[in-house]
Amino acid sequence: MTESNEYGARDKPHLTINAFRESARYGFPSRAQSRRPLRENYAAHAEGLISQLTAALDEVPTGEADTRLPVPDLKLGRIVEVTTRPPDEGSFVNAVKVPTTLDFASQDIRTLRTQRLDRIESALLFIPDDARAFLRDRLGAYGRAPHNTRRPDIERFEVLETISAARAESIFVGDVDLGSATAAWWELWVPGDSRRSEYVSNLARSLNLDVHSDRLVFPDTVVVFVHTHARALAEFTARLPGAIAEVRRATGTIQPFLDRDGTGVTSSDWVDELATRVVRPIETAGVVCTLDTGVAAAHPLLSFGLEGAWAYDEAWGADDHYPDGGHGTALAGLILYGDLEPYMNSTGPVELTHAVESMKLLPPNGFPATEPPSYGVVTQGAVAQVEVARPGVARAFCLATTTTDFPSDRPSTWSGALDQIASGSTAGDAADNSHASRTPKRLLMVATGNVSGGMLDDVVQPKPLEDPSQSWNALTIGGFTRKEQMPAPPPIYTPVVKANNRSPFSRGSRSLPYDLTPIKPEVLFEAGNMAADSSNFCGWHEAISLLATGSEVTTEPLVPFWATSAAVGVAGNFMGRLQAALPDLWPETHRALTVDAARWPKPIRDQLIGRGDHWRGSSKRQRQMLLREVGYGVPEFERAALSASNDLTLVAEAEIQPFAMGADDRSGVFNEMHFYDLPWPREALEQLENQVVTMKVTLSYFVEPNLSGKAATRPETYRSFGLRFAMKKRNETAAAFRARVNAAQERGTSPAEREQDYWLLGSKAVQAGSLHCDLWRGHAIDLAGHDLIAVYPVGGWWKSHTGQRRVTDIGRYALVISISAPGTTVDMYTEVASLVDAATVETTV
Repeated sequence: MTESNEYGARDKPHLTINAFRESARYGFPSRAQSRRPLRENYAAHAEGLISQLTAALDEVPTGEADTRLPVPDLKLGRIVEVTTRPPDEGSFVNAVKVPTTLDFASQDIRTLRTQRLDRIESALLFIPDDARAFLRDRLGAYGRAPHNTRRPDIERFEVLETISAARAESIFVGDVDLGSATAAWWELWVPGDSRRSEYVSNLARSLNLDVHSDRLVFPDTVVVFVHTHARALAEFTARLPGAIAEVRRATGTIQPFLDRDGTGVTSSDWVDELATRVVRPIETAGVVCTLDTGVAAAHPLLSFGLEGAWAYDEAWGADDHYPDGGHGTALAGLILYGDLEPYMNSTGPVELTHAVESMKLLPPNGFPATEPPSYGVVTQGAVAQVEVARPGVARAFCLATTTTDFPSDRPSTWSGALDQIASGSTAGDAADNSHASRTPKRLLMVATGNVSGGMLDDVVQPKPLEDPSQSWNALTIGGFTRKEQMPAPPPIYTPVVKANNRSPFSRGSRSLPYDLTPIKPEVLFEAGNMAADSSNFCGWHEAISLLATGSEVTTEPLVPFWATSAAVGVAGNFMGRLQAALPDLWPETHRALTVDAARWPKPIRDQLIGRGDHWRGSSKRQRQMLLREVGYGVPEFERAALSASNDLTLVAEAEIQPFAMGADDRSGVFNEMHFYDLPWPREALEQLENQVVTMKVTLSYFVEPNLSGKAATRPETYRSFGLRFAMKKRNETAAAFRARVNAAQERGTSPAEREQDYWLLGSKAVQAGSLHCDLWRGHAIDLAGHDLIAVYPVGGWWKSHTGQRRVTDIGRYALVISISAPGTTVDMYTEVASLVDAATVETTV
């Protein structure tokens, strides 16, 4: 072994830096604020808005003309639609947002929902009948000269461009055919508590609408499911202005996207031989649970590690009902073993580190589709059943099923339900007087959804995620492939992509609003390749698929398996091994370590790194667009589990109280920040001098979702709290850095960078999501000065929705920092380990 290889050997535990954390309270500096006027003539602007408002509201209906239905604790009113002005020519602003201050709570004037329309936003605004004069007066005061005072309500009204009457279809999200006589399931998003949603449900039943008994409950919204045609629903919602924030088409019956028509690889002898080499996991091993089509429990390779098999409805049976070799059985096999192909070509023992469970989420043929067709309710119930059946087990979950019935550019009831599961905020998780940091946290891995095949020119184009893979808290799994070896012709097939590229099956978030949605997928795993025939038609081929366990145990125990179903199975194998290697860490930390351990295969890496010492010359926006297809790369297990002398990982886990009640005892304010005076390998970095090193910072936490009509355009209304990180600049003092972070938090922005930075994405790239990751690449001597990092909160509904009584709640996070100098003969690890040991001794004394 060469000297450089010895320095790169991964045989050292990661280093914990909790002892280096200092908690600080947010200070409230005051400073004069100046702003550029957006309107040349405010009087004319106000007069125009008043005129539009009067026309939109029309006269207050009376007598028989008033068909509105009374709802307790809700005034009678009308809904108008407002839009914002477009950004100035040449502006880098994506869209002008509807002001968060547009509501007048004292008058019950409320924004029901917002949405992005190209570079403007629109909102549905509920205005009670008795608040019409109030709103006109406020608009009038806004238009009058302020007489040496600040113009009133300028934040509310200045960006508004139009006010119009809400159309019948405005309450619907997505396209709707009001003339269709076809009945369907719809989601009614009812703002308020369960009493209002129950009242709305009873009203719907009284009008002969079919209402399902299931509900999804979020802090500000209860989702009610109604079965009827669009016109009837539009007429119903028009009679309840303000009681329903929006209506969405509920997702239809979901079938696993894997369309299997191959004969597969069949050999019971191979299975029997491999079974003789398998070593069972220990009794206390953690598990990864599949939420899929069931499992063939009698499979010889699964019997070693299958610890439970259930069905959401017991009548379905726990077996794998999917045809042509099954789906859930293959997924379970990949979770236990990964791709079976290398094991079939080896002779050594196979030691299982973890077990697998199966929960059948989808009904077999002969049973009605789950109603309502929202899988949020079913998924939460399935997870609860598993935990009741086998409590107290370290467990992660895999979901390979997706749907195209709902756009992924905003949270859905399904993705929101997954975020509740992960954050421990489902109805069954609530505990009296328990902080959010103490509720059970769960790691879910979700496939991006698939590109199903077709003509080559279409297949290679980026495709958006499928629901629910936009979930903030889930680890979204995309696909890459190393497989390109095709069988000898005839017929002639060619692989669609070369090895070590993103799999053509995989989807991403490139086309989604980058300022409103997280970077998804975060990581890639093997998904297989597509084959193109002589006409350039593309589809799956067994030669470039993974090898997995099949449900036909006696006739076809091995089957080809491909696409992001396969990728999420391999991800489950990775996570099961990581949980076994580092059992004491939180699910948030396992997620962070997985992302930290990801590296891009060379063809992708070459798009980001050239011959220079820093990133390629493309803009940070262009780099983010690439990451929205390939994530942070392909995780390497050894890197996730262990450090090396020249490649070390620092880990922190902490609770934090992001907000507190303000001095007025009515509003929430920012509360706590954490600063880490990092144990830094300064001597080693100075020794490396101008050699190129990479630092990666990953911040991971779980948010409690608030599914409301504003969530699509206001990430701060969806998350319970948000966190960000900032790092001290090279030549900045610690005091100046702390002041900079404090000032940035006051503005609600990222700390300003005035010296050249070498970050891949930069702080402005972080808007949505609950995992934030960035990479720094440059000279070692420059990294030596980046030895202080801050974790600080940004807004969320805990702070803004004081009526929920969650302002002082406590969250938690994991912070992972890695420094990599591959190929060098410098020992960074020992230098940092000595600092960690000294701090640990000092803390315990």
